[in-house]
This record gives sequence, C-alpha cells and structure tokens, in this order.
Amino acid sequence: MLDSQAVGLRGRDGIMSSSENYRANREAIGDVAARSGGVSPHDRAVERYLIAAQIRAGHPAVTTTGPTTAAQDAKADEPPSASSEPAPQPPDQRFPRDAIVVGLDGSAGADAAAGWAADEAARRLAPLLLVHAYHLPTVGAYPGYDFVPTDYLDQLRAAGARLLADTADHLRVAHPSMTVMTSLHHGSAVVALREASEHAQLTVVGNAPPSRFTGVLLGSVALAVTSSNPVPVAVIPSGSAPARGPIVVGVDGSPLSEAAVGFAFDEAALRGVDLIAVHAWNDVYLDNQGLQPLLVDPRTLEDQERALLSERLAGWAEKYPDVVVHRELRHQRPTTALLEHSRTAQLVVVGSRGRGGFSGMLLGSTSHALASHAHCPVIVIRRPSA
Repeated sequence: MLDSQAVGLRGRDGIMSSSENYRANREAIGDVAARSGGVSPHDRAVERYLIAAQIRAGHPAVTTTGPTTAAQDAKADEPPSASSEPAPQPPDQRFPRDAIVVGLDGSAGADAAAGWAADEAARRLAPLLLVHAYHLPTVGAYPGYDFVPTDYLDQLRAAGARLLADTADHLRVAHPSMTVMTSLHHGSAVVALREASEHAQLTVVGNAPPSRFTGVLLGSVALAVTSSNPVPVAVIPSGSAPARGPIVVGVDGSPLSEAAVGFAFDEAALRGVDLIAVHAWNDVYLDNQGLQPLLVDPRTLEDQERALLSERLAGWAEKYPDVVVHRELRHQRPTTALLEHSRTAQLVVVGSRGRGGFSGMLLGSTSHALASHAHCPVIVIRRPSA
C-alpha cells in the first residue's frame, strides 16, 4: 500500500504545482516498487488516478492560416485574459476565399484526398487549404478524467503541425506554382472544416476502405461534413479512379439536381472529358409523382422522362458547347445506375435533399450510398447554386 504522505497533494510550503505533484507521485510509486519488488493493482490504479488529476483543465482553440510556429502554439495555449477577450477574426481574413479545402488526419484515405484536392486546385487555379484538427481522446471510466500523459496535447499539436508541413511540402513539389496554406485547429474536425469552408469552392474528405462497418456507413467525419457543409463536398475513396473516365451526373429535375448538373458541366470542361447525364426512375419514383405504374403506358412515360432530361440539359449544353453530353435513361433505382457508372467514371456528381426530421442535416439515401460505396470520387451538392 502506498504511504499517504507519498501521494499527498500538498507540499511543505502549501499546494504543489501540477508538475511538482506529478513528479513526486512518480517518485513515490517508484520507491514503493523498489521496496516491495513490484506495484500492486491497487497502487497502479492510484497512480492512474493521480496522473489523471494532473491533466490540464482546458486549452483554447487554435486556428491559424499558414505554417504553424511554436510561438503561435504557445500563445494560443495561454489562458484568455480576464479583462478582455480577443475579437474573432472575420472568416474572409482567416481563410482564403474560393479555396479548395481538404481535411488531413494522417490516414491513407486523407492522403488520397489531399492529392486529389491538389489536382483539383491546380485545375481551378485556386489556393489549397490543408486543415488538421486535434483534441484529447476521451478514455477511462470516470467523466472528466483522461488517463493520458500531461504533455499529450502538446504532442498532438506538434504532430499535427508536422503533418501539415510535410504534406504541404510534398504537394508544392508536385504543384510548384500553387498556393498551399495550412490551418491547425484544436477541437472538432467537423467544426474546423465547416469554418474553413465558409467561402471555399469545394471541401474534400477521405473515406476509409470498406469494412464490416464502414462498408455500410460512411465515416463519422465524412458523413457529418457531407451532411452539413456550406459548400459542395468531394468524398474520395482510397482506391484509384480512372484517369480519363467521363464525368457522371444524376438528374432528377430538382433545384439541387440543377446545381449538380452545372457543377458536372464545369468539371467536364476543366478536365476535357465527356459528360454522362443519368436520369433513372422506378415504381417509387412514379408513386412520388402521383402516378400508378400499371396505369401508365411505358412508352409514353419514357418519352416524358426523355423530354424532362433534355429540358434540364438544354441551357447547360449551350453554355458549355465543347462538352460532349451523353443522355441516359434508366428504369431502375438511381443508386444502382450511378454505382454501376462509378466503376468507369472519374467522378460522380449528385444533389442531396436530405432526409429525417432535421431538414438539411442528413444525407439522402442515394447520395449516402454513393459516398459510401462508389468506386470513384463523389461530389455531393446540398445547396442550389446562387
């Protein structure tokens, strides 16, 4: 059993500092181990509790544009002044406008997303903003106690800064004329990406390879960003996509579909490839239109759907005369048709109206399935073009 004096929280002159207390506790544990030949499970539990008691109470968020320096990190971790709080910077000063924003976390999926985002920024002559967020993990059985080293937050910040710097250097080699900027944020990755994307052109996130769970559900960060981001989101699978495949867009006649069509035409023009416009319908689609499948002549229905597709593409085809457009009608589920095309396409573009009781907070079934299972990058549009 540990001596009560060895684990006390007060020193000779009063309350010990956190570092002094932590060092004293470690020395006491070591002394007990030396005398007794080992540390009991009870003593080890006491040690973990004492370490947890020294974990920092909280750190302010850090958001910087450009390379992160040690001085910036140190200043960001200073407690806010009691007399005044720093005024928040306007988003257009903290982050570049019309940028391509990509989230980094060190995974293979994020690396693939960064490379894709850099190529997209180069095509659009846009700045590239790399975003990394870090925070202490929540572990242990007691709320408020994280059994991690006292300097773990500093380690996470340093690792994040290295990740951003190394990735930026690598991408600058491939695109020497492109502006590459970085943002290091303490807190939620979803919040960091939303804030950085407020005035961006596009946000890019990686998607982990399918597994027992991720093959069914999109990753939590990718799903949250895709569901609520202020600008279109590109979800990039870790596998490679065809380099010269067409752009595929889903068309259903809605305002969001119209925005998706415009984005797809722009991508096809930038990449110099063909565009495949897919309009699919099934019995569920007919029910939503107030039609009974058995009472509708299939030939009449197909003529109506072909006219709808032509109408939705007419204005865009005139705006992008150099883009070769292939119109495709499918009497099947839209998800099935678009997933088939994702095997040979280099990009699929869809609009998402969202589902559920919270309007605009959930992905629709088609966009969710594509973002989770497509074989190529998928861009989800959630807001009509201004």
